[in-house]
Amino acid sequence: MTKDMQRALAPAERAVLEALFDTMFPGGENNPGAVEIGAADYLDKALANVYAHHLIEYRDVLAAIDAASPDGFVRASAETRLDIIARFERGELAGLPENRDRTSFDLIWRHLREGLFSDPVHGGNRDFAGWRAVGFPGAQFGYRAEEQALNHKVERAPQSVIDLPESARLLGTPAVHESAGEGEPDVLIVGGGAVGGFLAHKLVRQGLNVVILEAGPARTGRERSMDEILATAFRNEGGAVKFNDEVPTWRTRPGERARRAVMSQGLETALGGNSIAWGAVAMRFYEEDFRIRSATIARYGEDRIPVGSTMADWPMSYDNLAPYYDEAEDLLGVSGHAGNRADPARSRGNPFEAPRSRPYAMPALHTSGLGQLFADAAKAEGYHPFPLPAAINTTPYRGRHACTYCSFCSRFGCHVDAKASAQNTVLPAALETGRLKIVTGARVMDIVTDDSGRAVGVRYRTSNGDMKFQGGGTVVVATYAFENTRLLLLSKDRRHGRGLGNETGQVGLHYMTRQQPSVYAFFEGLALNRFIGPTAQAMAIADLTGDHFDHTDLDFIRGGRIAAFNQYLPVEASGILPPDVPRFGKAWRDFFLKSYNSTSMLFIDPEILPYENNRLDLDPDVTDSLGRPVVRITFDIGDNERKLMQFLQDRAERIAKRMGATRTWRRQFLTGPISTHDVGGTRMGHDPETSVVDGFGRVHDTPGLVVLGGSNFVSLPAVNPALTILALALRAGDGVVSQGAGQQVEAVPA
Repeated sequence: MTKDMQRALAPAERAVLEALFDTMFPGGENNPGAVEIGAADYLDKALANVYAHHLIEYRDVLAAIDAASPDGFVRASAETRLDIIARFERGELAGLPENRDRTSFDLIWRHLREGLFSDPVHGGNRDFAGWRAVGFPGAQFGYRAEEQALNHKVERAPQSVIDLPESARLLGTPAVHESAGEGEPDVLIVGGGAVGGFLAHKLVRQGLNVVILEAGPARTGRERSMDEILATAFRNEGGAVKFNDEVPTWRTRPGERARRAVMSQGLETALGGNSIAWGAVAMRFYEEDFRIRSATIARYGEDRIPVGSTMADWPMSYDNLAPYYDEAEDLLGVSGHAGNRADPARSRGNPFEAPRSRPYAMPALHTSGLGQLFADAAKAEGYHPFPLPAAINTTPYRGRHACTYCSFCSRFGCHVDAKASAQNTVLPAALETGRLKIVTGARVMDIVTDDSGRAVGVRYRTSNGDMKFQGGGTVVVATYAFENTRLLLLSKDRRHGRGLGNETGQVGLHYMTRQQPSVYAFFEGLALNRFIGPTAQAMAIADLTGDHFDHTDLDFIRGGRIAAFNQYLPVEASGILPPDVPRFGKAWRDFFLKSYNSTSMLFIDPEILPYENNRLDLDPDVTDSLGRPVVRITFDIGDNERKLMQFLQDRAERIAKRMGATRTWRRQFLTGPISTHDVGGTRMGHDPETSVVDGFGRVHDTPGLVVLGGSNFVSLPAVNPALTILALALRAGDGVVSQGAGQQVEAVPA
């Protein structure tokens, strides 16, 4: 077949691929094999298009596999084929390509799973055969509450995303501008994600003129709804314009050679940023989280601070941030139940949560059968389960639809705008004022300062390669932790030879990223229907979070959250296996087909402490396509975290067994360098010797420059960071307004 027919492999190569795939996922009495399902068609088509950059590697791999048998792989016995695949997985075949970042087996196994279980629109999963084999209905507009009951048989014909009504697809693209036009705005914001969008909304309502520079394209917020392949972290279409070209490198210790973190989480680089893909858990930090160091010392003594940890208190209290939590929740629309601190046993919400001045805007997402199973078991263990608060509508809210409990939420745009994003909350209102202009396709290269060292604007590269300058009265860098750090380090002048904000060498230090050492539980013969509902439709416990329990006789400090989440999609799920189940052959096939709808994950969010070892800097060897160094991550977990994770896994496993699990297994402690909960690098604090910015994000050594986002975090509690990031941005907005050259600004009605 020719490339014009969307085929990339020669006939002999295609024959080896088909034999390989059918051996890895063979047909059985009740299921077709990989080739019949369409996995080889899927991959051959992809290698001619979106995976064309992998074609040379595939040809080398297929040649090595074919050469491993004297008569060729196609004619080899089943036993010989399995032996060759085992050697391939171990990297022992002659002629395999070398890749420091991942193995060829990891790549091909991932692509096989995509061909088996992705939406048929991509060329595999023929006639929904893969989905039918595991009982997944595909792209459904939504589900009824009773369909989430345990052992309920979901009787729906599988659907492709193209079968959805037009109303569940894209809306019009938000208005943007190709250039910022004449004049200088009061505030220039680098980054059109949630931080930039919410800050801009705050500022224009106070009468300021704002320009946002966004590296990616405009979008509606509904993109990739219900399409696991396009939203998956591995392909990450949302990061195609920028992030996928600059994936950071990672090492665990200084002196090691870093490798690209290509199999880690992807980040969105388009208008709205990660607010499109987030899971929408909207929790506040606890009161004690803002004084983590002093509270630990007061209760247990200074010798309990782990060796090498750079733990510090935040330059603010919970009370300082509480009004901005209120503001962020109001803009998002958050569903949940307030905690009853006075009577935890009767609390519908989190009994440990900090004081609130108002209830949540909507009731919590309803509890699924799995959620109730977890809650009952957790109560029996003496804990206080509660539904996670979520920025997802449970009733219509400000013109947005209520959640339909579809199968696609975290990493997806919302097909009915029930999940809050910058696009369906703050951006439209901010644009309507006429005070906000958004420039898309504007990749900022560096921050510009004047002769006094004050930030006065940025240089950016347009999508057609032109270089332009954009000035601003105040320059705000509001990208992700990696890019915030990189921009400061790449921006130098005669006063800042090591980069802006870096006179005391603090830029890049104190990096933290979430680890997820979850416990998996298999329930023999029990249909969980976990594929229904958003990720944030979860029951959780906070009894083991922070210092909510006594650590006096324990060998670690701090804690973590345990929760039972929904959303379980087949491509990702097919890679979740107990350690004794191989990644190919009849054993893999049989286990996954049997376990898909009977497997739960008890998700563990441990608190990660900052350490001297962990940091971000510029990789001296690896660059993006523009020749600019990518971020290098140095990160490992400490002994404190290892002991904490062991403790949390033990407790999670006890809950799982009380739930009735017939088999459990554990994820490793160190789960990777990129988690979408990446924080630190531009720590906030009062002292310029130990921090980069103050409590309002103002850079200590560079007047006129503000840096906002998770990079400002001092610690990473066992709470999703998004709501705190937004609250900090809204507080910083008040700081920008109050320092706006002493001018009086007229408030604009909301």
